[in-house]
Amino acid sequence: MLIGLILAFILSLAGSTVWAKNSNDSDESTLPEQEGVYDVPGHPDMKVRVFVHRAKPAPPTPQPPVCYLPDPECTVTIGGAGWHLPAGDWSYTLNLNSVPKTVGSANLETMATDAFNRWSGATGATPKVTFSKTVTNTTVTKAVLDGKNIITWGRANGSALAITYIWSSKITGVVTEVDTIMNTKFTWSWSNPANWTSPATTCAVQNAYDAQGILTHELGHWLGLNDFYTTEYQNATMYGYGAKGEIKATTLSTGDINGIQAIYP
Repeated sequence: MLIGLILAFILSLAGSTVWAKNSNDSDESTLPEQEGVYDVPGHPDMKVRVFVHRAKPAPPTPQPPVCYLPDPECTVTIGGAGWHLPAGDWSYTLNLNSVPKTVGSANLETMATDAFNRWSGATGATPKVTFSKTVTNTTVTKAVLDGKNIITWGRANGSALAITYIWSSKITGVVTEVDTIMNTKFTWSWSNPANWTSPATTCAVQNAYDAQGILTHELGHWLGLNDFYTTEYQNATMYGYGAKGEIKATTLSTGDINGIQAIYP
């Protein structure tokens, strides 16, 4: 009887650090790495949505190259996930020291600027949301609710290419903070859009994930778009799977743009 009580007590302590969906019994020191919506300990008015971007399952037969220009089109409107950024300028902070050598730390700012500009430009001729990089960079490599919106490479669960955390108000749906973690476990490359030709003569490294394409997808979550996994969305930036050697997610499809404009009319 005594042993059973002791074991139950130990198990209760072990479980206290795990974030539970829709539960306030969680420890803020450990964020979940599983897709879902979670309550935020100490912040009953907030929720955090976790997006896990995974690799596309291997096809049963060899597929033609996926990195070519002009981009294949997706005209199906991408749906929203239930939040939006406040209008105006939104600051973000980069961790340059975390960038893999195969991408180059000096290139992260260029990638982020280009990706943010694409999404911001999609919010209207006069952008309703703009983005600016903070002067000071960060050394943080994991998501934490600290008032900073970060982009970094870090350790994440094995199957996740990237994980994005969206903290927002349960009442208004307005976002208060966003963190994106790119997984250091995978091999990364960068195909600079400034060097693209049409038809393409070069593209992302075939055995690596293109950093800018995956980042552009994650930033779509920042603005309020959801993931979609069915074949009619496979040419959209917000298609839920990433693939090696793929650059088409770097540019926005008509469906991505229409989805953003529905959120920011």
